[in-house]
Amino acid sequence: MYAKCGSLEKARHVFDRMPSRDIFTWNSMIAGLGIHGRGEEAIAFFERMLVAGVKPNAISFLGLLMGCSHQGLVDEGLKYFELMSSEFCVKPDVKHYGCIVDIYGRAGKLERALEFANNSPSNSNDPVLWRTLLSASKIHKNVEMGEIAFENLVGMSAHNAGDCALLADIYSNVGDSNGVSRMRKMVKDHGIKTAPGWSWIEVCGDVRKFVVGDTSHPDAKVIYKKLKEMIGRAASVGLLEEDSCKFSKEENGRECHSEMLAIAYGLMRTPEGTSLRIVKNLRVCKECHLMTKMVSKAYSREIIVRDRVRFHHFKDGSCSCKDFCIWDDIVVEEFEVKCPRQWRSAKYAILGLEGGHFKRMQAQDRCLETRKNTNPSGGV
Repeated sequence: MYAKCGSLEKARHVFDRMPSRDIFTWNSMIAGLGIHGRGEEAIAFFERMLVAGVKPNAISFLGLLMGCSHQGLVDEGLKYFELMSSEFCVKPDVKHYGCIVDIYGRAGKLERALEFANNSPSNSNDPVLWRTLLSASKIHKNVEMGEIAFENLVGMSAHNAGDCALLADIYSNVGDSNGVSRMRKMVKDHGIKTAPGWSWIEVCGDVRKFVVGDTSHPDAKVIYKKLKEMIGRAASVGLLEEDSCKFSKEENGRECHSEMLAIAYGLMRTPEGTSLRIVKNLRVCKECHLMTKMVSKAYSREIIVRDRVRFHHFKDGSCSCKDFCIWDDIVVEEFEVKCPRQWRSAKYAILGLEGGHFKRMQAQDRCLETRKNTNPSGGV
């Protein structure tokens, strides 16, 4: 329960105090570490379980592989996948294959990911496998593989608006405007409904739910004022330009994503230094992921976000996922160098900025660029 609520420390405290532990206890701890992206710790607990004489089952390996996937531990994930059947006589099912597809996909080995998807026990009829491959295709901007994954989803009538958006993003990243138009037309012609994004946060025992562009809260004006202050302070520590999510921008570009409103509300209603815990029904986008990192640094707060895929622990401008689930070819070192001059309109739109604040930030960008162009060495 503690792990699912984002408090691994309390989960570990309870685990350590237990006089005896069975397979269910070990599995809970391994799975908790897995969904929090702490693969190395999940492996350590798995090995401790073996030393304790507890035989792993399919659930044990699922939590372990999930941790390897979220932390990018390719070799370790493949090793334990092989050991499942060869040493522990545990037959992998479609969920285990899905983890391997994810591991290969994150590592850019899309051909191997496709091979595993085709050879899964479900005879490739599980949409999770193809949705995982589609996400990996977006990360690595592989149009051909993205189309294969999408066609399989369509073939089993399992495609949704999110899948269309993913493929549209792939087309957009390679400059294929016709592909983007086709995806938009498919959503419209087939009446594919988009799941509304929502986030909730608990403050002093009171749970508040926010949706995209929400203005229903009694303190909506104050929350949006706090949001603009939050964005302004985050700007001081930099924001990276990455022109993504173009498909969704055209539809919702003037609306603020729900987790940003939840964070603003949490900053308003909690004392300084208090950790914020937020649950979101969809996956966190690149812009909001980056923005949350900057907010955690600007306000010296720990922000824990549970999205559709995993937990993200934001602290001091970093995330526990190490940006592995968000960025493709952008490494952290490049991010730190590029940040100071990358406060761009793509982010204003996705975060709902407008008016005078928007113009001030644009002026700041131009000032920074002029300063760099006239003094490229960075000296005074």
